[in-house]
Amino acid sequence: MKRYEKESLLKNFIVFFILLETLLILLFLQRYHNFIQDYKENIYKDMEVCSYSMKCKKYKIDFTPKSKSKTNILYEENGLYSYFTIPKSKKFNIKLYYSQDSLKEDKDKIVKKIVINFVAMSILLFGVALFFTLYSLRPIREALQLNDEFVKDILHDFNTPISSMILNIEMLEPKERENFFIKRVEQAINSIILLQDNLKSFLNLSPTSNSNIDISKLLKERLEFISALYPNINFELIDKEPFTFYGNQDMLCRIFDNLLSNASKYNKPKGLVKAIIMENSISIIDTGKGISNIKKVFDRYYKEQDRGIGLGLHIVKKLSDELNINIEIESKLGEGTTVTLQFAIIS
Repeated sequence: MKRYEKESLLKNFIVFFILLETLLILLFLQRYHNFIQDYKENIYKDMEVCSYSMKCKKYKIDFTPKSKSKTNILYEENGLYSYFTIPKSKKFNIKLYYSQDSLKEDKDKIVKKIVINFVAMSILLFGVALFFTLYSLRPIREALQLNDEFVKDILHDFNTPISSMILNIEMLEPKERENFFIKRVEQAINSIILLQDNLKSFLNLSPTSNSNIDISKLLKERLEFISALYPNINFELIDKEPFTFYGNQDMLCRIFDNLLSNASKYNKPKGLVKAIIMENSISIIDTGKGISNIKKVFDRYYKEQDRGIGLGLHIVKKLSDELNINIEIESKLGEGTTVTLQFAIIS
């Protein structure tokens, strides 16, 4: 299950489960209220029987003047008590009292019973909520899976013409490969490969194996690759404090390629793209157009220019989260943009 599927499943499950749990709480509160009402009625009936039989081991007995007591009412004050008439007595009523400690003990038993039932029902509702959440998301998952398989098939079909073009170019003589138009074709092929890699990352097709990565070496390689695609842009690498990172190299390549590609694509003619390696962080600085709405740049399909499809920075954010890399963007319109990657896990 992919990350966005897990996120969707979790959010829908939480909403569904909270709704069911809220209804369950209201139901058990009403049940507790009914239990207490029935309990008091049973106590009163038991007192009434006791007032005739006088077999009242669990009640305290007292006598009060009729003028100061009202019969047939159950009082709750430091326990339970009620007054009953005494046959052939015109002056006194009998008072039966159920102690506060006994009352508390009985209520605790009721609460314990209800809590046990509540926990059992909550566990059942947990399973029900999970089942219906999975069931409700199934059509969406199937549609997404069908879409992913379609894109994967297209990506696979790309390989044949791309490989054919690369092989034909490699068969040319070195002098012929220096031809301006041949170089343009090579740049176009590299751009297609970059887009293909982005789509693979978007579909989570990248390998998941991790290793120790020399950041300086990898960033230098990606700068050389991108600089070949943008010959009119100046590139600079400043390696202040080299470090290694334990993670997935393919994912990190996609992050670097997208950031460097954006910095180049939306730069000014003869502009500068500078990559600075510092302690546990990398800053990629460009002298381009800048970003007007930084809050939206990571949204899927969001773009401020006509070029591109709006997936580059979304993929960067997605992969950065997977690698536990914090990403920050600062930008000024007409002056340029600085993207900083803060690596949290360093080996």
